[in-house]
Amino acid sequence: MTEKDLIQLWNDKRSQLTRAQLHSVIALAVLTFLTITGDLVAASTAEKLFAVAFLVTVGALGNLTQFAIIREAHGIVAELSKLTNLGPIAESIAKSGRYLSMTMTLMVLFSVGLLGSFALVVL
Repeated sequence: MTEKDLIQLWNDKRSQLTRAQLHSVIALAVLTFLTITGDLVAASTAEKLFAVAFLVTVGALGNLTQFAIIREAHGIVAELSKLTNLGPIAESIAKSGRYLSMTMTLMVLFSVGLLGSFALVVL
């Protein structure tokens, strides 16, 4: 692939990553709204369990998608690193491997923290 193709692929992965987060943000917003208005407190146990299962499922699927996108982005970084005479944008992308690894690590930490916090609130 050419430098231009790899940059386009990189931009596609960045867009996919943003879209992959959208459903999790919407789910969290809805459940936060239900909690603030007191509707979640007034809900039956079955409804609360459904809300928990829904949030965990949406979050887990979102994370899996994001991990796959980051893994593919690592491939783009590796391919760009093999090319010579890169332009400034491609050179910047080629140096992003460490950033991608840190992003994935932070995603895992935040996910575990969020899940643990949510479990404490529910229990």
